[in-house]
Amino acid sequence: MLYKRYIEIGRVCFIRLGDDIGKSGVIVDLVDQKHLLIDGPDGIGRKVLRLNQVALTDIKINIPRGCKTKTVRTAMAKEGVEAKLAATSLVKKFAAKNAKAQLGDFARFKNRVAKTASNRKIRSTVRKLKKSS
Repeated sequence: MLYKRYIEIGRVCFIRLGDDIGKSGVIVDLVDQKHLLIDGPDGIGRKVLRLNQVALTDIKINIPRGCKTKTVRTAMAKEGVEAKLAATSLVKKFAAKNAKAQLGDFARFKNRVAKTASNRKIRSTVRKLKKSS
């Protein structure tokens, strides 16, 4: 099977662009080929987003098409969506990117020095191995 993440009602998605970046929601309805009606518990409310603004996840909940916000929230709580979503690599990458963006000047400097030292050790080990063989 080529695709595993279909655009379907009940698919949990991660908002990666726009005002609600970093929040999660559920597809409640399809507006057209490029727009989705999203609803979620993170205070995003019910809104229409473009398809390129969201990243689909493997998580899917069973909800009817166009259901109310209360139904979406109870279904998400019952399925434990927040815990499942926190374990995905998509959310982990987003958190790491945000943490790196929040670093100050001195922290970036310390990271660069540590990376340089690590690369120097790797380079010297590779050179020793090349000489011995």
